[in-house]
Amino acid sequence: MPTPNAVQTRINLIRSESTRLADYLAGQPQAAWNHPTACDRWQAADVIAHLVWIGEFYALFLDRALRDDLSPPPESPKDPKYAATPPEDFYTLKAFEYRRALGGDLLPAFTHRFAELAAALEQLTPADYDRPCFYHSGNRPLWTLADLAVQELAIHAWDIQSRAAPEAHLSPESQPVLLARVIQRPQPPVALPAAAPSPARLCFILSGLVDAAYDLLTAPDATAIEPAGPAQPEVTFLCAAETFILLLYRRLDFPQAINAGQISISGNAELAQQFAAAF
Repeated sequence: MPTPNAVQTRINLIRSESTRLADYLAGQPQAAWNHPTACDRWQAADVIAHLVWIGEFYALFLDRALRDDLSPPPESPKDPKYAATPPEDFYTLKAFEYRRALGGDLLPAFTHRFAELAAALEQLTPADYDRPCFYHSGNRPLWTLADLAVQELAIHAWDIQSRAAPEAHLSPESQPVLLARVIQRPQPPVALPAAAPSPARLCFILSGLVDAAYDLLTAPDATAIEPAGPAQPEVTFLCAAETFILLLYRRLDFPQAINAGQISISGNAELAQQFAAAF
């Protein structure tokens, strides 16, 4: 369980990330709301509409958790009426729905929802942090809504800004939280050739705002991430922490990042290229 200071850090990040994104959007011409983003099928306005939904429903999840209600709220992904709707289609449906409903009020709705969520999180006591909370991928401790909100804000800000400015970066303050979050996310299997070692151990040595090293162990049916240990990896990748985060969130193309000099390789070069192509 995190300390109150750690939770407050997340709440402060929710406020600063939402303010940063709102300020960015307020400074853009109206046409920018229709620009494509790193999210397939979503324009900038759709991403903000999705975030409005996130802010609204995270506050709802929090309120219900404090009342010991772990049932799926209506209009959440686990609402029985959406049982046949794949998750990505559900989020797209809601993004388009909220965009139509809010129209020109998208930006104030976004600002309001995250101010409301931050204020609600700030009312939690340490005794509340580990209370179970409904979440569509499985119930989780209540405090993790703060981490998830930072993730949604920081990654989707990059999704919007990176298409207009390829040199866009994740905010420095968000990167330690994003790294801690993304290494806990289940990663899909990586289909390496049958001749590749199984499991294959690939080490990522990170630099920049976070200095750390992680091993990825790939097998035909799983990909595991763990702190780098003494075992010798088949391949070592060196990159900035930001690059590693964006790779794991599937925001960067691995071969392109290598070709652009964002990642350097030592060890089994053939396996490294096979892994990059299959990732």
